[in-house]
Amino acid sequence: MPTPAEDRHYLESALVELKNYLLTDMLFYPLAHPLPRLTLGGMLLAQRRLQAYEDASPLDLRLDTLRTKWRSAWEKKAAKEAETRINLWRNYLNEYRHNDELGDYYAHEVRLRVMLELLVAELGKVPAELTVVDQLLRARFRDGVFLWDEALTSVFSRDDFWFLYGELK
Repeated sequence: MPTPAEDRHYLESALVELKNYLLTDMLFYPLAHPLPRLTLGGMLLAQRRLQAYEDASPLDLRLDTLRTKWRSAWEKKAAKEAETRINLWRNYLNEYRHNDELGDYYAHEVRLRVMLELLVAELGKVPAELTVVDQLLRARFRDGVFLWDEALTSVFSRDDFWFLYGELK
């Protein structure tokens, strides 16, 4: 899991490139090495994690301003990314069904589902495919403790991010 300083650096770098990213067809946009590629889901996840550790309001304001200014491009990119993340998440869960040792990677792989939740909030509607994939997850999910750093429970509630509070059976 990235540190708050790494999340801040990623967000600051992503904000510089956000307009260019929104206006390209690329879904995974390269940033300076060694940063992860820019995606809206990645930005929203980094933003949310950073909010648990520090006052991120200046970055939040910059992000909100760009999201508002480029709303149409933002929504188009968010929808495309949500579709891609659903496929990646479904693939992980299907592979787990055939090899339960992959359950050991759940705490890492669940970031895909977290990004989906954040993207769905941006889109204002839950894709039907996500509901189907969540049924697959619920069939193999065991309720339990929060998977990530305890400080993050303040920004990832059990109600909205239930999949972070447990593990695969």
